[in-house]
Amino acid sequence: MGRRIEDSLDARVEKVLAAVAERALRCGTRAGLDALVREALRLTGASGAALYDGRTCVARAGHAAPARACAPTARRQALVVWPERTGASEQELLARLASFGGSLMAAHAREVDAGARQARLLEAKQRLERAVAQQERRRSRASHDLRTPLMVMKGYVDMMVKGTAGPLTPAMQRYLDRMQRVANDQGALIERRLAKGVDEGVDDLRPLLRTAFIPATRGGRTADVALTLPGRPVAVKGPRADVDLLVRTLARTVAASGAAVAVRVESAEEPGMWRLRVDSRGGRALPEKTAAVLRHLAQRLRGGLALPTEDGGELVVHLPADDTVPASLDA
Repeated sequence: MGRRIEDSLDARVEKVLAAVAERALRCGTRAGLDALVREALRLTGASGAALYDGRTCVARAGHAAPARACAPTARRQALVVWPERTGASEQELLARLASFGGSLMAAHAREVDAGARQARLLEAKQRLERAVAQQERRRSRASHDLRTPLMVMKGYVDMMVKGTAGPLTPAMQRYLDRMQRVANDQGALIERRLAKGVDEGVDDLRPLLRTAFIPATRGGRTADVALTLPGRPVAVKGPRADVDLLVRTLARTVAASGAAVAVRVESAEEPGMWRLRVDSRGGRALPEKTAAVLRHLAQRLRGGLALPTEDGGELVVHLPADDTVPASLDA
């Protein structure tokens, strides 16, 4: 008979713990703690119950005051009922509920920490939004302050070119043409520097090409590279990291080819594109993995890639040109 009563008590406790856990899962650990204290009050038939974390009362149920306020100080977590229950089965019941209450309190502490962290993240996000808005206002003011005098100068130059101020000598015409060209370049530069885009691309590809191809020494071998570059900046659109990786991948391919290589950059027939030609006839074939990397990078840059055939030919990479970079800019 005692065993059956004990088994029935264990089943009720397990059922209560499952219900409290579901309550905590659905409504939060705070609601689970309150439900745990109420269930302890119901199972023991006491007039009041409280869950303590050291000297701190975490949850309470009932109307009467506890008999001893200092009772829970002996342990960190304790479930106290009043009047106090001294039976072995009731003490075991309170111990099991208190153990589960400790787990709930730990979960509640994690919830509080997560809420505080979320609040800090939200505050940081709001600070960033205010900083971005302030930066946008500064950008707008800077754009206005820089463009206004430039537009005035361009207006006077246009009037003089049209002959509003009188006839022009050939020397005056040359000076005005130069001023007009520089003003246009300056306007394009302001537009580029104050644009809202995050990645400004590469202003000039020539220094990167010289650095990657000229000192092409790999494994004690020096690659024979003939590098031909245009006399003006090679501005390329797209993320600088992708452009850098593409150029350095080509340089490693050239160094591993074991043959004399001619590298040439020129304007493509298609408007707004640069053409990078790599001629390595007589060298090793391009590995399939390297070709896949180059093709992927060219696609990311919104360009194109043409691989040499079995009969030979050049490796050609088409890169999008950035027309907002002034042609007179010397990097």
